[in-house]
Amino acid sequence: MVAAAVYGLSAVELELEEDPAARFLDQVRRQVEAMRLVDALSRELPNREYYHLHITELDLYFDGYNFCFGLAMDKSAVVSTYRLKHPRPERFIERLKKEVIHEVGHMLGLKHCPNPRCVMYFSNTILDTDMKGVEPCPRCRNLLMKWP
Repeated sequence: MVAAAVYGLSAVELELEEDPAARFLDQVRRQVEAMRLVDALSRELPNREYYHLHITELDLYFDGYNFCFGLAMDKSAVVSTYRLKHPRPERFIERLKKEVIHEVGHMLGLKHCPNPRCVMYFSNTILDTDMKGVEPCPRCRNLLMKWP
């Protein structure tokens, strides 16, 4: 997993038979309320030592926003592929990497960064995601090294 390499973590990938995000699908909006999903994922963690990242194909939204690419809270996060799609598979994969690394950064305690090239920069649009890099900037890396 790319985020594991960027942050020096080990990772285990699990394939689920059904997407837990479907339980939180708003039938009117046709979107999943990201906060409710992340909260549920957090409560379902079998071991609080681990981080949990869920990737869904369903569209996400967050209170006050029409959509979001992902959301992290404590040790749980979700990333949606719905708005990351692109005709060129390599562009889609790059976008997905950036959003996964971004949400894992939040789980590790990083906040949004003002540097538009940093992976921790807030993506308000897909163009923001395309413009930012795939790694934390030196400032964010330094912040990570200060935490236990």
